[in-house]
Amino acid sequence: MKRLVLTLVAGAFGSLLVLPIAHAQDYQDMSQDAQAIHHDQRDIHQDKREEREDLEHGNLGAAAGEQADIERDRAREDATKQDLNNDMNGNDYARHHHDDDND
Repeated sequence: MKRLVLTLVAGAFGSLLVLPIAHAQDYQDMSQDAQAIHHDQRDIHQDKREEREDLEHGNLGAAAGEQADIERDRAREDATKQDLNNDMNGNDYARHHHDDDND
């Protein structure tokens, strides 16, 4: 009986140590998502500026390339925003289901 009690106490103590680590990883993931969103927004802004310059100089091929870059960056930004939203709402199912789609 004493051994069982010690095992239960050790297990509970171990769980208390693991919870802050799990939360720290969640916060780190959310911080990385926020940074990625900021980076994508900066890229979109730059691509729009370059697209505008290409159009002003009549370089339609380069402008089309910039538009493709903008669409790619927006799609990546939207996916990252969804991941961040899932993290903030504690939606592990959606996050893991989304991760499975990327494998």
